[in-house]
Amino acid sequence: MDITELKNVEEELRQAKETFANSFNYSGIGKALIAPGGRWLEVNNTVCELTGYTKNELYDMHYNDITYPDDIGIDISLIQQLLAKQILSYSITKRYVTKDRNVLTTVITVTLVRDGNDQPLYFVCDILDETAKKSITDELLHKNQELETAAVNLLSKISQLEDLNHIIAHNLRGPASSIKMLSSQSEVFSNEEALEMIHASSTSPLENLDTMVEIARIKLDKEVTFDNCNVTAIINNITAQLQGVIYQKDARISINLRVKQISYPQIYLESILYNLISNSIKYRREDVPLIIEITTVGAGDRIVISLKDNGLGINMEKYGTRIFKLNQTFHHGYDSKGVGLLITKTQIESLGGTIEVRSKLNQGSEFIVTILKR
Repeated sequence: MDITELKNVEEELRQAKETFANSFNYSGIGKALIAPGGRWLEVNNTVCELTGYTKNELYDMHYNDITYPDDIGIDISLIQQLLAKQILSYSITKRYVTKDRNVLTTVITVTLVRDGNDQPLYFVCDILDETAKKSITDELLHKNQELETAAVNLLSKISQLEDLNHIIAHNLRGPASSIKMLSSQSEVFSNEEALEMIHASSTSPLENLDTMVEIARIKLDKEVTFDNCNVTAIINNITAQLQGVIYQKDARISINLRVKQISYPQIYLESILYNLISNSIKYRREDVPLIIEITTVGAGDRIVISLKDNGLGINMEKYGTRIFKLNQTFHHGYDSKGVGLLITKTQIESLGGTIEVRSKLNQGSEFIVTILKR
């Protein structure tokens, strides 16, 4: 019996299996074979690197065990279409939770392999890590929103700066002339007398300059466009941006909004809430689950926004007078530059609002923002 053709077929089959195995095991993309019931049958090393689990750990788990809770079941209808032969494959964005509780955003592509009797054998999944791309996209979106708001007000700000420039020049002209005169009258005044008068004359323009810079800042801030801000939407947008660290730190955010719409520059309100929420997450206590409570209430002609946490807190006796000043940090070992609270305070006060803090060390902090109704 001539078995040459049979041998050729067997060799082609061996080569095909070897090619598939190499493509599967050494791909830079995560690849997995998953049973119809959801069990992991086979994974390559990239899946292990992405999730932090070993192969044996994954083989003892269900597919949903590492799926982000909100994403469980989002592709059920697509799986049913695969099983019914209505589609050959599908791609979807899906999140997973790594072994160290980081949120991994991926794009998965799924196909179905059937046996000789046309019964479902296993799903082939390609898992592409999109976490870094999504983080960059969210950051770009946030920056674009800031740029768009700045662009809308740029022309009016330039006009106001020109007016303020004339005022500053007028206020500096007199003291500058006085200093010039004193420096040239060596025959009238001794050096000591001239230096003392020059020092006295220089104090006034410096104080005027500081005052005018402050006026410029306040006046320009007041010209920022006011928006009808949906507080719930803003908080949801911020928590979406911070979802990875919120999930990793096991933080819970409680929202109780009696005032849900606020007339305020949206870019300011987003910045204020983002700084306060991210600070609460950063300065959490490791020994208790983090709870952040955000409330809004109306109080006459004002709206009060409160953000309270059970984090590290601040030693108010030691740092109470320095909280909103530049380059001030109150806990060591954190990546902090001491400018966030200063920026927040500036944005609030520039529009007639106030911010105060109540805090106890190792018990938490409450930041209370009061803004004018419009």
